[in-house]
Amino acid sequence: MLFTCTLNPSLDYYMEFDGPLKEGSRMNRSTLEYFEAGGKGINVSIVLNNLGIPSRALGFIGGFTKDFYISLLAKYDHIIPNFTYINGHTRINVKCHAERHTNMNAAGPYITDGDMKNLVSKTEKLDVGDYLVLAGVTPEYLEDDVEKMLADLIERKVKVILDTNPDLMKRMLAYKPFMIKTTSTELGELLGRKIETIEETVAAAKEVREMGAEHVMILYHGREAILCCSEGSFQAEILQHDKAVNTVGTGDSLIAGFLMSYLRSRDAVDSFRFGASCGSATAYSKGLATKAKIDALYRDTKLIELD
Repeated sequence: MLFTCTLNPSLDYYMEFDGPLKEGSRMNRSTLEYFEAGGKGINVSIVLNNLGIPSRALGFIGGFTKDFYISLLAKYDHIIPNFTYINGHTRINVKCHAERHTNMNAAGPYITDGDMKNLVSKTEKLDVGDYLVLAGVTPEYLEDDVEKMLADLIERKVKVILDTNPDLMKRMLAYKPFMIKTTSTELGELLGRKIETIEETVAAAKEVREMGAEHVMILYHGREAILCCSEGSFQAEILQHDKAVNTVGTGDSLIAGFLMSYLRSRDAVDSFRFGASCGSATAYSKGLATKAKIDALYRDTKLIELD
């Protein structure tokens, strides 16, 4: 079974505007408004849903936004909410789409020791053959508890995929996780040095793999994806420079596509190719990747073997 974990999900309120936003006291009136269930782990679950793959969504939600958040997930037949309910309010993020995009993200609720224990009790049901994707920011004060939870999962042979704080991912390398997915910028933070070129990114990804990760997937400036695994190092184009529509969720789609394919084939390289097509499908769409868009792009998704 696939599980996703989003520690700080968000109720995303989108507003679209014609032209640039006016500054100062002048009125900006939107042309379209809508809500979406947000959070990186939830994005992974949504793309898996669009591919017909069920997943259980773990994480923390609460407050007056809780019920509405769950109602937004009801339209996805293959997402099974399994959240830990808390007293704090699930945050609301505001996304203004105009000539230039402006995002206003809330900090989110405080997670108590009791909340964390309740989440851990849910993860204790995971076992050999299960996969858990932890995606999104981990509050710094939770890092020790989350490290302990993930280490226990890995010890029980659960395949753990991480896309979270560089510091926490670095700590988790000692436990040999199934996958680290990050960006070239965050990869530099993890290793304590600046990474700029594709060559530097590949070398750094190999280094992280030597530190313990079985697979390392990197999103390079949102346009190229890189995989380092036992079969070698590979590169795929996600986005052409003049055709960007949406880069939000590109990396989450990359993870979802990889896992969907890997569950069936156990072929990391071909799964990376499919994951890259999912990332492209999101990048070329207004929202997250749909199966029709993925199928249309998969045939043209090519890999370059780097070594």
